[in-house]
Amino acid sequence: MGTSQLTRRRFVQWGTAAAGATALVGFTGCASQSDDELSQTGGDAAEETGTWLTGACMNNCSCGSSRCLLKVYVEDGVPLKIRTDEEDEDSIEVPQRRACPRGRAQIGNMMSPARIKYPMKRKGWSPDNPNGEMRGRDEWERISWDEALDYIAAEMKKAYDTWGPKSILAAAYSDIGDTYFDQVICLLNAKGGAMHHELGTVSLGSWPVPEIMMTGGMLAAPDSLSIQDSELHFHFGNNWMANKGGNTAYQLDYAKREGGKVIIVEPWLNQTAQAVADEWVPIIPGTDTAFCIGMMYHMIENDLQDQDFLDKYCVGFDAEHMPEGADPKDNFKDYVLGTHDDEPKTPEWAEAICGVPAADIHRLAEEIASTEKVNFFAGQSTTKIPAGEMFAQAFYTLAMMHGGLGTPGNYASWVGLAEGMSAAPFCMAGDSSSGELNPVNPLKPPALSSVPLFSEMEDPTAWENIDYSECWQSILDGAYGRDVWPGGKHPLDIHVIYCGGYENSLNSMPNANAAIKAFRKVDFVWGANTFFDPSRQYCDIVLPVATWWEKGNIAWMNNSDTVYWADRIMEPLFESQPESYIAEELAKRLDVDPKVVNAQTDAERTYSSLAGAAYLTDRNAMGYAPLLTISQSDIDELGVEGAPQEGLMTVAEFKEKGFFKIPRTKGDALSSLPWAAFYEDPEANPLPTSTGKFEIYSMGLAATVNSLGFSTLSPIAKWQIADPEQGAGTQTDEFPLLLWTPHSLRRAHTVNDNVVSLREAFPQECFMSTVDAEARGIKTGDLVLMTSPHGQVLRPAKVLPTIVPGAVALQDGAWIRIDEETGIDLGGDPNILQAPKSSGQGSQSWTGTLVQVEKYDGPLTLDPDKNTPIVMPVGIEE
Repeated sequence: MGTSQLTRRRFVQWGTAAAGATALVGFTGCASQSDDELSQTGGDAAEETGTWLTGACMNNCSCGSSRCLLKVYVEDGVPLKIRTDEEDEDSIEVPQRRACPRGRAQIGNMMSPARIKYPMKRKGWSPDNPNGEMRGRDEWERISWDEALDYIAAEMKKAYDTWGPKSILAAAYSDIGDTYFDQVICLLNAKGGAMHHELGTVSLGSWPVPEIMMTGGMLAAPDSLSIQDSELHFHFGNNWMANKGGNTAYQLDYAKREGGKVIIVEPWLNQTAQAVADEWVPIIPGTDTAFCIGMMYHMIENDLQDQDFLDKYCVGFDAEHMPEGADPKDNFKDYVLGTHDDEPKTPEWAEAICGVPAADIHRLAEEIASTEKVNFFAGQSTTKIPAGEMFAQAFYTLAMMHGGLGTPGNYASWVGLAEGMSAAPFCMAGDSSSGELNPVNPLKPPALSSVPLFSEMEDPTAWENIDYSECWQSILDGAYGRDVWPGGKHPLDIHVIYCGGYENSLNSMPNANAAIKAFRKVDFVWGANTFFDPSRQYCDIVLPVATWWEKGNIAWMNNSDTVYWADRIMEPLFESQPESYIAEELAKRLDVDPKVVNAQTDAERTYSSLAGAAYLTDRNAMGYAPLLTISQSDIDELGVEGAPQEGLMTVAEFKEKGFFKIPRTKGDALSSLPWAAFYEDPEANPLPTSTGKFEIYSMGLAATVNSLGFSTLSPIAKWQIADPEQGAGTQTDEFPLLLWTPHSLRRAHTVNDNVVSLREAFPQECFMSTVDAEARGIKTGDLVLMTSPHGQVLRPAKVLPTIVPGAVALQDGAWIRIDEETGIDLGGDPNILQAPKSSGQGSQSWTGTLVQVEKYDGPLTLDPDKNTPIVMPVGIEE
């Protein structure tokens, strides 16, 4: 079928029939150009009679960074080809925002057979007989929108009236920001709220509270040009080429070409280490704390630390510089030297824990100390370990011992490069009665980075937010929290689960087997989503949601130097509706004013995004200026109320170009030099810490973490086995290996796992070392059974000489596919295996789950991922 012959009607007819995975290959760019013109991403092979539109890549690849530009060719309402940023000559000052494979495969994602086409009801469900054990097993039937909404409203009303808002779990983001804007959350908030599983952190690891308490701020990082000043880039756990997929690895490589050396400490020789690093330091997962302490021992023993910096800018390093009220014996230096516990933390001591040879620890400590300008970076996952705050402490302490923080070239960051908003959100949270747009959840009390601030609550027992890791088991147990909380553990009685807000929680949180049990336990589960992913597969009623490409018409921000325009690429497929329609229709049925849950029209939201688009003029002052000139005719064309404004470009120019990028120069007003004012005059510019200085000893950090009861933390960085059942040092004969879960270019978390071209390019495999594989008689391609105390996963093996022995990796986000006879997951989701334990500030401690890997000789088989049919709702035939 030629491009010009493919009408939207014929495309939809094709999509209806396409239940198998291989039917999509021609639409995702994997077929060769000679096979089909639809595989082209450019060129002159066929005359273009359609239109190129802008579709910013809204994949959440790395939680807020490096989203990229997509240009989508649309003919007769059908997206057929994708390009990315080709506008400017690529340079370090104005880099192209080129999409990675995930962005370039978005036609295959948007047109996937996994699209939910119609409102559906599970055949075995009725209001009088939920038959919850059949969730995930049952067949489906198509129902009308009115039927579906009536059922949902009745079940929600019953829950609110009978058990109250705490009986409803919103397995959906509560921040209703511009990336996760779900007006159904506004409806729940207007009805009195709902429970969320948002205590602690997921993507951010254990970093937020240590950074706040030790340095007085959040997200302090150099910008992409400032890192050129560093002579050494010492990185822990960096794989920006897969995690962010944008320009960050390019910017690091440029800094290397400008004379900086790159060292990456990481359990495997990942894509970034292969391409950019001068040296790869293999390390056992989760042991970076011991490695750092070993290096710091060498520095102290050889008087290599910057003692003047420590004395002037820090507290807690030695007995002479402890904060008021602290025991002088509890200083960091004496702990490292073993002065009071008779255990010197030598490089040899560290080698026994982390696997890095002591000679290398000595050498690397010397290199850090002898280099004037060092850029320390640690990936977010480095602290996803039991009591992961201890590595954050060690990381910052190492940077403080090196000194120079606040001067060009000397940085310590876990976010990599400084980012900043370039447009105001087009959907604001808040109390609608105060002039803001969306009602907030009344069940969400004060928090410090998702950690309860019991001391600031009028009623300290009022905290109503479940921690991520233990959520599913807590629902099964009927309680959450810890005995040390004010009032003890909180009772939990969930009757309804809503799966929406762009989350795939059943798939994305640890102990997915317990999640399945929790879903099957409650009275009613409903979901609203674009794709029939695992969370929606275990619902009773599912509603089809329009994609970003089917909504669009939004000015959308990502970082401090780019603003995108997102066109409406196509009309909603099948019976898909935006979340605003769902929220308004349910509001009518629940006696809530629809204008409360969806306070703006689409046109008003478009105007808000255009008027709020801004460019950063001064990073230190966080000064912004309007980006767009908006005329009265622009406002009239939208049919909204507003005020004209002056900016750098007109609305028409912005829409035509599709984006705006700020040209940068090194040392300009967008340059980021954290802590510069403090370094210049610490008396006049104290840090907002308890002492006004960098806190190597932080009682506030320890008190905050210890008050939650998940872990025990010292005020200084110490190596500890924080959980006797997880992490390095806890391996057993039954479970001798440590699991870690890197990102994959196949997925943005769980998004895109339904895209066949990405399945083919990046199969979901069990990565293991040659040493561990040979000991088990395993070769690449063999089926292996991965077993933890929490579940089993069947995957093909990928045997590599570039993975540290004793550890295995399974990349995150694969969609669960449970074999009901054996309970084994055939989809490869690591959360089937992950330990369901909150740690520290409530962080997920993914890394270091104990597993065993064995060659599989059972009856189950696996087709290659590219040939595995996408899960479809059985019973929906048309």
